[in-house]
Amino acid sequence: MSDLRAPANAPIVVIGAGVIGASIAHHLARAGREVVVLDSGTPGTGVTAASFAWVGIAKSPADAYAGSLRERARPEFDRVLTEITAPIGLRPFGALTWEESEERTRSFVSDHQAAGHRMKLITAYEARMREPSLRDVPDVVAYAPDDVGVDPVAFTRALLRSAQEHGAEVRTGTTVLRIVHDDGRVRGVATDWGVLAAKSVVLAAGTASTGLAASVGVDIDVAGSPCCLLRFSTPRPLVRGILSAPEFEVRQLDDATLLAAEDVPAGFSGDPRELAVATLAAIRRSFVDADDVRLEHAVIADRPMPANGQPLVGPVPTMPGLHLAIAHPGVILSAEIGRQVAAAHTTP
Repeated sequence: MSDLRAPANAPIVVIGAGVIGASIAHHLARAGREVVVLDSGTPGTGVTAASFAWVGIAKSPADAYAGSLRERARPEFDRVLTEITAPIGLRPFGALTWEESEERTRSFVSDHQAAGHRMKLITAYEARMREPSLRDVPDVVAYAPDDVGVDPVAFTRALLRSAQEHGAEVRTGTTVLRIVHDDGRVRGVATDWGVLAAKSVVLAAGTASTGLAASVGVDIDVAGSPCCLLRFSTPRPLVRGILSAPEFEVRQLDDATLLAAEDVPAGFSGDPRELAVATLAAIRRSFVDADDVRLEHAVIADRPMPANGQPLVGPVPTMPGLHLAIAHPGVILSAEIGRQVAAAHTTP
């Protein structure tokens, strides 16, 4: 629509009410910006809901945390927690991990320590003291004391609630059809409810961002990387913190719900519950009194993976008024992405 002009009081439109979009709205609204968040569904129920939501360093190699965004992610996450009051299911009990061999576990810890990360080697006895339900533990285990888990849906909704308390508007059930541009810049968005003028548009819609960016001639390479999230019921808390081993990756979401993350084999197109069989068997073998653990839910979701593995965050030089906010892992990176996007909108 070539005659669309954004009035001076037009809002910043954030497309996507997952954890990244919610964090952006939180940061923008607290900075005094007019913000409208659009999502076709309910906040936090897309890929965000399928997140294992491990916030910390013990999941990835040390070099995965290089770069300003990754290095600032955890401090900004902790700072944001001081700004939201709603419960987010925070479980601050650290993470225990081990590799296929003692040598690899030692090397993993050594690399993190060399990078300045808080991680250390502990004995099997110390690991059992932290996780009494574990049966067999290797002689050497990596321990990251600062790693935490959160409820990703609760965290997302807490961020949006904070944004709304600071004046943001959240419109659910609104599908963005395309981005509207004129004279070489973004002017707004066309939705199934009509056209909304915008001062700028922030794309935080995961894999759906590719098609929306293409509507203004911007080519971004983002692929869906499938991952399976499993939810098991537990009659009592089975795990205190986060446990990652060659056979499983598990943590309690709450006292009665155990989460497990599983990779999806290439070409897999079956029922995601099939992927739970080996994991459930490993859980029952690995923990005391785990015979009553039952699978409740299994889902496969496409994580948005930029082609080069690096987050796509920031303004698009070729299309003024368009900002990208596409990254994985979303929960741990969300706070710093929100801060960076808000900083890019410093001009009222």
